[in-house]
Amino acid sequence: MDDEQPVTLVASRFEEWADHYARFAAAILEVLPEAHCEHIGSTSVPDLPAKDVIDVIVGVKVSNVQSAARALKMAGFDLEGMKPGHYWLAWPSRRHRESVVHVVAFEGTEWSARIAFRDLLRADPAARAEYLEAKKTAAEAASGWSDYTAAKYPIVARLLTRATRMP
Repeated sequence: MDDEQPVTLVASRFEEWADHYARFAAAILEVLPEAHCEHIGSTSVPDLPAKDVIDVIVGVKVSNVQSAARALKMAGFDLEGMKPGHYWLAWPSRRHRESVVHVVAFEGTEWSARIAFRDLLRADPAARAEYLEAKKTAAEAASGWSDYTAAKYPIVARLLTRATRMP
C-alpha cells in the first residue's frame, strides 16, 4: 500500500495477527537482540477491524534508536520516515506493507503512549467502539495512509489523554 491507495479495514483476525506478530518479533530480535518488541495498533486489539498491517513497536536505549533503525534497514526493511527519536520502517516495502515497525526509546514517551493506547482499547469497550467509528469515517474519507492517520488524530489524542490517566 502506498500513500495514494485507499485505506481498507478488514474484519478482525486477531489470532492470525497475533501469530504473525510473534514470528515477526522473533525475526526483529535476531537483528536487535537487546530490543523490546510489542504488538500495537488495531491488529493487537481483539475484535477490532483494522488495516491488514501489523504494527510493531521496538524499544531500544535512547542512544541506540538511530543505529537500530539503520540495522533494520540493512536487514531489508524499507525506511519510510523519521522524526527525532522515532523511525518507522515497512516490511517488505511501503508499497506492499505487511508490517510497520516503529523504533523508539524503550519506555520513553512514544513507547509509553502507544502501549497505553493499545491497553485502553483492549480494556475499554466504549473507547474501542469510539475509535472504530473514527477509523471507519477516516477510511471512507481518506485518499491514502497519511490522510487516514491525520483524520483519526483528534480521537486518538482524546483517547490517549484518557489512557494516560488510567491507574
